[in-house]
Amino acid sequence: MVSIKNKWNIRCLGDHALVFSLPALINEKIANQLLLLNHFISNKRFSFIKDLIPAYHTLTLIYDIETLFTFLQKNNFTLQSWAEKMIADFEVAHPSYLHLETKKIIQIPVCYDTIFGIDLENIKTNNKISIEEIIKTHFENIYTVYCLGFLPGFTYMGIVNEKIIHPRHSQPRAKVIAGSVGIAGAQTGIYPTNSPGGWQIIGRTPLQIFDRHTSKLALFNTGDQVQFYPISLEEFHSINQHEM
Repeated sequence: MVSIKNKWNIRCLGDHALVFSLPALINEKIANQLLLLNHFISNKRFSFIKDLIPAYHTLTLIYDIETLFTFLQKNNFTLQSWAEKMIADFEVAHPSYLHLETKKIIQIPVCYDTIFGIDLENIKTNNKISIEEIIKTHFENIYTVYCLGFLPGFTYMGIVNEKIIHPRHSQPRAKVIAGSVGIAGAQTGIYPTNSPGGWQIIGRTPLQIFDRHTSKLALFNTGDQVQFYPISLEEFHSINQHEM
């Protein structure tokens, strides 16, 4: 592992990937740094890069090994020296001219009716808080999408207000319905498809989170800002019919 200015670390992931990392925290400033690095490297348009995957505190660079090593030999780099140069150049460039676009907040409707919020009672009992307060606390916050994973389009968002933080179930359910909104520790997220899962389910959105038939595929990207808003059971079914 290579340390850069006691902040950045670089390591290989197998023989086709490189990982740039910062301290392992759920932190918006750290996440933004990784998104900025993602934009910085993307704008270089290196032919050997197959994918760039930002997450909580890491940016994983997937490369074509033959094209990469042709580039390294031609430019007299090792993989390590090229990666260190990327970080050094990025540190010089940021924040003088490299900025993330200001994104509008994505509003997501959620029905918190107990027919969908099957773990509201559980959180109420364990956290000693009313269901009304759980719901209000959840939808009043604005969340950052830190990572997509587990399932295609599954969102890991944070940070949840400490009043409603709750651990996952010790035994996951065999099936959680698509659109279910859950809490796991200090994170909240939406199940994009029917799936096993252990998050505490507090509601459901009628929106389709992942659609393999569209070019965008997922409703969210890493770095998006999200806020939920409550809808009635009747509104849920009305929106759901239009989504189908």
